[in-house]
Amino acid sequence: MGKLGKDIFVIWITTFTTMLGVGFIAPIMAIYAQILGATNLEIGLIFGSFALARTIAQIPIGVLSDMYGKKFFIVCGTFFYGLFTLMYSFVSSVLGLLIVRVFTGIFSAFVTPVAGSYIAAIAPKARLGEYMGIFNSAITLGFGIGPFIGGALADMYGIKTPFYICGFLGILASIISYKELEDIVLNKKREIKSLSNLFPIEFLKDRSFLSSFIINMSNVMINSGIIAYLALYAVSYDISISQVGFMIAATNILTALLQRSFGKLYDKFGNVMIIIGIFIISIGMYMLSTSTTFLDMVISLIIVAVGSSISSTSTTSLAVKDIPMHRKGEAMGLFTTSINLGMFFGAVIFGFLADILGIANMYKFSAIFTIVVGILCYLNIRR
Repeated sequence: MGKLGKDIFVIWITTFTTMLGVGFIAPIMAIYAQILGATNLEIGLIFGSFALARTIAQIPIGVLSDMYGKKFFIVCGTFFYGLFTLMYSFVSSVLGLLIVRVFTGIFSAFVTPVAGSYIAAIAPKARLGEYMGIFNSAITLGFGIGPFIGGALADMYGIKTPFYICGFLGILASIISYKELEDIVLNKKREIKSLSNLFPIEFLKDRSFLSSFIINMSNVMINSGIIAYLALYAVSYDISISQVGFMIAATNILTALLQRSFGKLYDKFGNVMIIIGIFIISIGMYMLSTSTTFLDMVISLIIVAVGSSISSTSTTSLAVKDIPMHRKGEAMGLFTTSINLGMFFGAVIFGFLADILGIANMYKFSAIFTIVVGILCYLNIRR
């Protein structure tokens, strides 16, 4: 394995481990919080605090990683993410759980956006889509299989077991990164003269970046709506929870496996892949809204997964494609906030619509929403 291949492998393992930990905790956090006495509102705050802390932290971290080296942030991020995950097991109050959750969100921001900008910096420009597809597969695959494993560990060995395993994996990833990863410093001469330098929102003035940001946020909102409400929807048709878990994990894994190939197609065909992916997502969501059996839902979610693979890889590639090399960390830090914002707004907005319209009609609305947003943004890119 050459130097480029080794660095990409280390980054993939690091990102996968972090997202695996997020997936481990997802199915048990609400139950654990309830054991500590949390109300439903407090459970919502605990979930939301992770995304909020991550969103606030990852933009300045992207800037600083360009200036002081990406290895330092990846090593520190994985270590402290693992350490604070271990601390979940020792908290005895809702406030303690909330504080630890905030810190895990902050240190997770040291990993994913910095790792993404690392890949963008070392990948040959002609193969950027392929390499971003590899990177995105680590995110999707880690989060895809994490809930399965975390839930099984909790059932077999106790609810705190996933915290121990996730913490150990984070620290292990830190050791691997420290020993094996080459450092990259892209903008050592830059000075931070004001707080605004750490939040470079001027990237949003670029049509391609802004459109990619909005499309990616829209896609994550759709996926958030699926993950949050699929169980309620499926159970009403006598589909078991284990089958729901299979559907979510299988579609996430499929998305991960397809991303590298679709990244190559983006390198070949360009931005048209974005709108193709959006149309496929919309078709899958509409089919899901009319599905009443396990097989129908699986087919619908597979179609959504194919569209998501095409769209997410293409938008990520477009967002950073023309960004100067020394500012890719900043751009990636800002771009990946679209994931956290999409998760937050998707669960809240589509949950509100589900209460008013019903889950099936909410999924129909999702299909219309994604295609309208996608077409408007795609036309903006072409303008």
